[in-house]
Amino acid sequence: MSNDDFESWLAARAEEVAGPAGHTALTGTYPVADPLVIDDAPGTWSVQDGRLAVTVEPGAPLTKDGVPVTGTAFVEGDLEAPGVTIRTFVREDGPVVRTYEHAAPGRTGFAGIDRYPYDERFRVPATFEPFAVPEATPIPYQRDDVQRAHVVPGELAFTLAGTEHRVRAFEGHGGLWFVFADATTGVSTYRPGRFVEARGTPEGYVVDFNRAYLPPCAFSDWYNCPLPPRENVLTTAVEAGERSVQRRAHPV
Repeated sequence: MSNDDFESWLAARAEEVAGPAGHTALTGTYPVADPLVIDDAPGTWSVQDGRLAVTVEPGAPLTKDGVPVTGTAFVEGDLEAPGVTIRTFVREDGPVVRTYEHAAPGRTGFAGIDRYPYDERFRVPATFEPFAVPEATPIPYQRDDVQRAHVVPGELAFTLAGTEHRVRAFEGHGGLWFVFADATTGVSTYRPGRFVEARGTPEGYVVDFNRAYLPPCAFSDWYNCPLPPRENVLTTAVEAGERSVQRRAHPV
């Protein structure tokens, strides 16, 4: 992997975290069931015919792809209002609206991410071993006591610092990824754990722990992130990737 490639990843990561609609800008997560009025998000939000809808007064400053939203409209994806990005999506229990304030204190006061120096030893080949039938695995979450079932298509096997590991992988982000804890977790890295993606190559998969990253919940209390299942607790100290958010009051 070239240094330019890693620098490009860092730049994309910075936008994901600290951009106008980055993790640090999140100020609210609102499941929509009954009609709902949300601070800083114009209109009344509701579910109609199983879809998310918003009803706005004439002249309301709400746009979708630069086009004003008028009357009652079904919406999906991102919308804009003055100083705020409104992100909509659907979870298992229904539609959700999130507000990202461009001048949120979490964003304007963001001081950066502590990370380890790049270390080639933590970039390792991995083998994906699919299950004959994908398994529904209960995964605990950080901010409640509920376990949510995630479909696990298989396991990734790799050797790190001379120790063989096997972790449960999820599909997403254009490939495979997993949430993990290791010997640094809660000591020198974020206590709930970290995420990392497995990149596909012609020879197989590569897990580059230099790209291990903090979950969104490290940046805003309005996120609720999965914790590592027991299979994903590594005995090796993964001294690579992101460690913690600078000056943010959360457990290491």
